[in-house]
Amino acid sequence: MKAIEGLDSRRVAVYLARGRFGIGLSLLAVPGIGVKVCTRRDSGGRAARLFARLMGVREAALGAGASIAIGQGRGGGDWVSMLAVSDAGDAVVSLLTPGLPFRARIVGMGAALSAVVHFKLAKDLAAAEAR
Repeated sequence: MKAIEGLDSRRVAVYLARGRFGIGLSLLAVPGIGVKVCTRRDSGGRAARLFARLMGVREAALGAGASIAIGQGRGGGDWVSMLAVSDAGDAVVSLLTPGLPFRARIVGMGAALSAVVHFKLAKDLAAAEAR
């Protein structure tokens, strides 16, 4: 179940889940940062900041749920697979929506990579939980 030399899939998944929780809280507190990362605009309008906060709620909830489930040793694979599904959806939307800035495409490619990593971790966790 090795993901990275010296780290097992469970530990990597916990780190990623907790990181997503932190990113979610950051988007809730300072949504303009998320808007700037994705669009290169200063803070966007009210609608952009609202959307960033909505994403923050999603990230915090999924990250917390995944972290708790992994810690309990039950359902971690399911929660991590939902992180992967949300990243895959983000990637498709970011890469296929016409007129988005190049920076949004880079974020979309990062989301695609994250989806692949999370799917692999989910598979490893589910196999470990089945034992």
